[in-house]
Amino acid sequence: MIHKSCQFQRELRLLTAKDFSRVFDKAFKVHNKAFTLLARKNDYNHPRLGLVIAKKNLRFAFQRNYVKRLLREEFRLKQSELNAYDIVILTRRDIAQLSKKDIISFRNNLFERFKKRCN
Repeated sequence: MIHKSCQFQRELRLLTAKDFSRVFDKAFKVHNKAFTLLARKNDYNHPRLGLVIAKKNLRFAFQRNYVKRLLREEFRLKQSELNAYDIVILTRRDIAQLSKKDIISFRNNLFERFKKRCN
């Protein structure tokens, strides 16, 4: 169910450890220098998103929060194009050395590569 308001509603999130482990068990990967995206088909008619933003990769809370906001925003805007997948996005080590502009570029690249792979 795609919401007309395009908000990041509760049903669009991966909430439980069971949800996350289901994706980690049998997922396909798309990655770049900043992120790894794991995805697996779900039984719903809409995509769901989970984020794993490691303190090890981004030391400060404001950095982690910024990256989460960027990823949620892109997901929110593109949810109508993403089909029924559970998606988990992880940060990679190299992300700490990237500028904000580069992080946005890698985020956009990641979602485009995922759309090509799943369609």
